[in-house]
Amino acid sequence: MAVSTFTPKDRLIRYQPGRLRIPGAITPEDFLAITRILRVILQDIDDELRALRGSAYQDHERPKELHIRLNESDKPFPLPIFAGWVESEDVQQTRRDWNHPDPGLHRFGDDIYSEIYGEALNYANNPNPIVHFRYRDWAVSELLEKRAGEKATDPKAGNTFQTCLAMVIDELATGTLVVGFRRRPDQPLLDKTQEILREWAREDAPKSAAQRNSLIDFLRRFELGGPRLQALNWWALIPQPPPQAAP
Repeated sequence: MAVSTFTPKDRLIRYQPGRLRIPGAITPEDFLAITRILRVILQDIDDELRALRGSAYQDHERPKELHIRLNESDKPFPLPIFAGWVESEDVQQTRRDWNHPDPGLHRFGDDIYSEIYGEALNYANNPNPIVHFRYRDWAVSELLEKRAGEKATDPKAGNTFQTCLAMVIDELATGTLVVGFRRRPDQPLLDKTQEILREWAREDAPKSAAQRNSLIDFLRRFELGGPRLQALNWWALIPQPPPQAAP
């Protein structure tokens, strides 16, 4: 929804009856609908990469998982809510063999802060679209960046590389889409992955297929949160050292 129905209060502002907010208004049916759309996105990426690579397409080049976080409603700053996860058949089988729960079910609604989430939202309005995409490469020890409470779901699934993009809906940076790979794809595959991800995640991206509007269209039923695009210079609020005097 482009217009919020938030009611200012002196205290207890989370109590806002009658509103469709993230995460409280997401029903089990909504969760299943989001999951179905995520499966379509993961398959869309896989199909496009297979078409690009042809018969040389290797299993380790395939996208292995896709997950979504949505910002909590009424929060004009990054506050991620885990809202869905889908995985390739081999990742799913390995997880089942080790008797781990489905991450979408297990993690739905968790609000553990993610560094890459805040980073992606901060870059969402950058004039250089290339840097809208953030990434993590745990094959080069970046796993140490994980906070104590973070789940490390992707590396536990055997995926050492993620690329992440902020979702932009109604001029809000309102969540992220993240796709995981076994290892960093070569540049043509990564470029194609990011091209598709952008169409699904950002309202301002031209759509080469009508279905790539479906996630944004679905999420518009909720009152979305997150910073407005023009307010995304929040890193500038971090105190900087004073300028050095000229010698």
